[in-house]
Amino acid sequence: MSAARTSLIELERQAAEEGRQYGCEQLRRRLQAIADEQGLVCPGSGDHLQNARYRNLPLTTTLGRLSLRAHYGFDRLTKRWAFAVRDLWGLATGQEISPELEQKLGYTATECGSYKKAEAMARTWGVKISATAIHKYVQRLGLEAQRQQELRTQRALDPTTRAAVVRQAQAQAPNALKEFNLIISIDAWKARERGKDWGLKPADAAGKRIDWRDLKLAVIYRLDQLVELSSGVAGSRPRRQILQKFWVAVPSLTSPQEFGRQVHAEALRRGMAGAKYIFIVCDGAVWIWNIIEDRFQGALKELDFYHGAEHLWEVARDLHPQPEQARAWVEPLLHQLRHGQEAQVLATLEKRPESVRDLGGVLSELVEREIKYFQTHRDHLHYQDNAAKGFPAGSGAVESGCSQFQDRFKRTGQFWNSASMGRLQALKVACNNGDWDELCQPPSLASEGG
Repeated sequence: MSAARTSLIELERQAAEEGRQYGCEQLRRRLQAIADEQGLVCPGSGDHLQNARYRNLPLTTTLGRLSLRAHYGFDRLTKRWAFAVRDLWGLATGQEISPELEQKLGYTATECGSYKKAEAMARTWGVKISATAIHKYVQRLGLEAQRQQELRTQRALDPTTRAAVVRQAQAQAPNALKEFNLIISIDAWKARERGKDWGLKPADAAGKRIDWRDLKLAVIYRLDQLVELSSGVAGSRPRRQILQKFWVAVPSLTSPQEFGRQVHAEALRRGMAGAKYIFIVCDGAVWIWNIIEDRFQGALKELDFYHGAEHLWEVARDLHPQPEQARAWVEPLLHQLRHGQEAQVLATLEKRPESVRDLGGVLSELVEREIKYFQTHRDHLHYQDNAAKGFPAGSGAVESGCSQFQDRFKRTGQFWNSASMGRLQALKVACNNGDWDELCQPPSLASEGG
């Protein structure tokens, strides 16, 4: 690297540091003026703090660390010792970082992979804060994200406020069409969580240190937000991209019923009440179809084609152990299933028991189970008809979402506490769903926003 380039780097770093120092001092002066003006007055009650005295109030900001001289005393309304100006700014008891820094740390910790990486990233801003402190503040922010999400869920499901939610839904979609269809896809992915014997010593002692648990996820999007992009390669098929999609993610111990409640509310927020069709595509997990029957009875429903194909392959491998024979049996059925002849596929499967009995054989439990599987989903196999309406044949959108969550929460060495991961998931969802701005608002404005 040349000396001139090195000099430019150093000059830029010095200028940035001088700017931070100047900005930090300007911020300190403005905050100190507000603290002096607030004095002893409690913002909640208007009463004066009792037994008040001056104390230093440290605050770490995006510009650096500063210290204020502020009144500290006993608040009779809340029955606690407090800084009057800290309450004025909406800071939690003991909070020593600014809301702006808290938001930046929350976003960084959500996206960059670990709290240690967030610590390293903060140092590039000129902020020295430990991974432990980041964890503390990000968890607090995640708890607030969960609280706001529950308020939004209540507002969407409450008959007295649902109409306002429905009115907002159409305005929130870019390039929205008056007539549109809503797609919902549900799945789950597995995460490593700390078991009841986590940390048990010695290392070879028997115990359940790790629990693999399902993390439920839903993806919701409007079909008019699906576009086709050219791949740039002659003769290749265009690539499909969803411009705007929304997630519902919950902690691992959340019941399917509660998860379904949240999916229902988010679907209302994204235009379900005004959709021409509500289309749900997912795999055959029983808990998912229970949610569908509970919350989305009037929707068009489809079994993900890939999962249906896998079940047909299971039958093929059981009937024909030789791979070539299995392929020869299953490929015509897969073509029929995909191209509007699902009734013939079902007929072929349903005739199998009689054919086996005529030959003096015994039908395996696997084949019996798979026949019942397809009979259960006989109304969810209309792939050609659904494709003609523009609906997807598979649940790729939610599977992609699962991959994105696993990229953050399933890294080497990560073993989670369910509540802790749930709060971080809430931040990731708020960021993706366009609710981050509400999270960044002062408490009074956030509560007014509903």
